[in-house]
Amino acid sequence: MKTVSVILASYNGEKYIEEQLDSIFAQTYPIHELLVGDDGSTDNTMTILNNYAYKYKNIKIINPDDKHHGVNYNFKRLMDMASGDYIAISDQDDIWFPEKIEVMMKEIGNHVLAYSNAIPFSGSISGFKDQTFECDSSIPENQIEDIMFNNIISGHRMLIKKEFINEIHEWNFDVYYDWWLAISAAYRNSIVYISDPLVLWRRHNDSMTLLNHRKQKKIFKIFKFIKRRYLYFRSLLKLFESLGIENRKQLIIYKLAHRFASKSLCINLYGCLYYCIKIKSEISYTNFIKPIKMWSK
Repeated sequence: MKTVSVILASYNGEKYIEEQLDSIFAQTYPIHELLVGDDGSTDNTMTILNNYAYKYKNIKIINPDDKHHGVNYNFKRLMDMASGDYIAISDQDDIWFPEKIEVMMKEIGNHVLAYSNAIPFSGSISGFKDQTFECDSSIPENQIEDIMFNNIISGHRMLIKKEFINEIHEWNFDVYYDWWLAISAAYRNSIVYISDPLVLWRRHNDSMTLLNHRKQKKIFKIFKFIKRRYLYFRSLLKLFESLGIENRKQLIIYKLAHRFASKSLCINLYGCLYYCIKIKSEISYTNFIKPIKMWSK
């Protein structure tokens, strides 16, 4: 039987982390190990983790140091330490369906990455039945042309082959770790989507993304916009070179990234329009203005 490591990055998660840990150990597929990397919590998180480690012998807590490194560093070090054949990524505040790992292991096949649907909710699980929710019924965009412009696959929905992670020698820590994994897997054309929801995705004020989005400052930081996109596409070129250019499709994607690795404002704005027109076939706030704001933060 193939083994699965679960990695969980924690930081001041005392409010919800017990529910997530319980859902992990309620899985119908055996968990080889649970690696928990704490990023310097100042609340009761470490006490909770130590109590679970006493109860479950396959929990390994990575001792924090005095620095707060952030989510990218935390998850990357856990991926490197994991010893399972596959890695499932866990946030500290979600709840997994009991069959999550079992279903994903059945569906991943020869692909290097699988991801499932998820149900967003807020508050406590006790009030979940009173909430209205919708699964994402849209057709998934698993192609590299879409993913390289827009992060659409969240880490908490992923199962990744450990062997493939070892092949990714180029990392950009200014890009969210799950986006980087999705780009890498899409470049290999090796992603499978599972339409069944397998995660209750909790959204709250302390999470990185909110169910009700806060208003953003209406300041367009043009220089940061250009710099961030330039460095991003330059790092993509290095990633693609490290993974190899082995077919015509990969060569086209490499040339596309090279086209937009520019310090020109016009070319960068054209890149945003290219995504809208050539890939999404629609100019909208979500496809044009929102990405510009993201790159300008």
